[in-house]
Amino acid sequence: MTEPRPVVVDASVAISIVREEPEGPAAVAALSQWTRNGARIVVPSHFWLEVVNTLVRRYRWRGDAVFQAIHDLDRLRFETVDLDRAAVILVIDMSERHRLTAYDAAYLALATALDGSLMTLDARLRTAAGSRALHFGPARLSEMAAVYEHPVTWPNYRNASAYLAKLRVEAARPG
Repeated sequence: MTEPRPVVVDASVAISIVREEPEGPAAVAALSQWTRNGARIVVPSHFWLEVVNTLVRRYRWRGDAVFQAIHDLDRLRFETVDLDRAAVILVIDMSERHRLTAYDAAYLALATALDGSLMTLDARLRTAAGSRALHFGPARLSEMAAVYEHPVTWPNYRNASAYLAKLRVEAARPG
């Protein structure tokens, strides 16, 4: 039996859960099912800061409510992963290619690096994720938006090859 693909969860899903938005129960049910099936549920380390920032700044939540929300999300047992510098190269690429914020591109970069899927409620990020995007909740009768990639310029940086070579050497070192 094949191991299930990891699932990367973005902050929009977490916000829907803690704010008890209509998509929240479907998100929790899907996460529970994937966990029971043995999938790793993964978030990048900035996920927690993004959730806090959204609750405090956009929704004006008090600190005690934000603390409880983080505690509630922690009970879902997300595996938190730090992105290394090599992953940042992928973030730059995806940010430019799909016109995403670096924060959103980090979710997609992590899903790509893990050969996993991406759980998001963000339409632009879901479009950029293409077949990696997970659909959960009630079925929708809409077509998936076309993915239009934009030219990528980071390889034009004159020291890109040398820097990538350095990162490869560092990644190959044990420990």
